[in-house]
Amino acid sequence: MAGSPAMLGSPASTGKSGPGVETAERMKVTPVPCGPFVNESERKAFEQIKSRLISAPGGGEWLLLTNLAFSATHRLQSDEIDVVAIGPPGVRVIEVKHWTSAWVDRNPGLVEQEADRVTNKARKIGTTLRRKVANLGRVDGAFLVTEEPASKVRRLEGKRVRGVPFHTFKTWRDAVGVDVPGSLSSRQIETLARARQEVAFEEKTAPVESVKTCGPGCDLSTARPCPARPPSRACSSCTAPGRRP
Repeated sequence: MAGSPAMLGSPASTGKSGPGVETAERMKVTPVPCGPFVNESERKAFEQIKSRLISAPGGGEWLLLTNLAFSATHRLQSDEIDVVAIGPPGVRVIEVKHWTSAWVDRNPGLVEQEADRVTNKARKIGTTLRRKVANLGRVDGAFLVTEEPASKVRRLEGKRVRGVPFHTFKTWRDAVGVDVPGSLSSRQIETLARARQEVAFEEKTAPVESVKTCGPGCDLSTARPCPARPPSRACSSCTAPGRRP
């Protein structure tokens, strides 16, 4: 990751804003863009998570990797992970969706497929990062639905499909895992921030010419260049009704 570990996040709060005035220490958040946002839903989700983490009391350091291209092996096409949140509670993989409750009800098979994909992505990320931090706990995945008004997604809050929970902006803390007891130290978070050229599920690394970082400022790598998304392909967070996620 660009910059030294000392640059991670914003300067530490002193806990004071003036003589005799105590202020709550705030989260320190470092955005790590690994690729461009595919749609407005992804941008909105990132901005909401970042701003709410920064506003939340607490002294933890967080990394938010967005649009990470990540491949299990150099023979497979890269997956795109919308958000990887790394903080004191551990690591979360967040899949951003512009779904409604009604759409989910009408498309159970597609939703199950997407849930399995999220679980596989989380497993790959966990396997990779444990090569740097051996005691890293379980890496879970979650859906974050961005559709508004909230009435269109309220029924999804707390819902699980094949073990993957649904969250809205109202339950963002659960999506990120903010309230889970801390398991990573600042040094371990910095170690994960510097992780590079790791390929999950593959002990043998890919050929040097096929390994690249996923984007400027990001140290996690993909084992092959992420192919351009064909214009005709519906993106995973497509807002058009009835299009395949």
